[in-house]
Amino acid sequence: MNKLLLADDSELFYKFLRDVLKKEGIEIIWAKNKKEAIEKFKEEKPDIVLVDIILSDSNGIDVIKEIKALDKDANIMVISGLDKQDVIKEALDAGARDYIVKNVSPKYFREEILKALKT
Repeated sequence: MNKLLLADDSELFYKFLRDVLKKEGIEIIWAKNKKEAIEKFKEEKPDIVLVDIILSDSNGIDVIKEIKALDKDANIMVISGLDKQDVIKEALDAGARDYIVKNVSPKYFREEILKALKT
């Protein structure tokens, strides 16, 4: 079973993700802030990390950098409501493999996560 770490302070998005991936056999570990995300990354060793750009105690760029410092090969994707080119570039430069804007269809979202898990 694959493990996915979600770093997002939105319970609504966590529930959306859980529903979108429920048939895929992916265990979702939820972290509501940067501190929890780093702790759970160390404990759980997830196959993929989804990081929101805006967290209650930090920003997603810092989370990406800290996780990459722990594991340079970490599989990280950004999910965000922000669709700004400078933020997208900063996230990719920090080590994220992809940047998905939250308002995409559930099917697209599921396909992108499954594709990222295979590579």
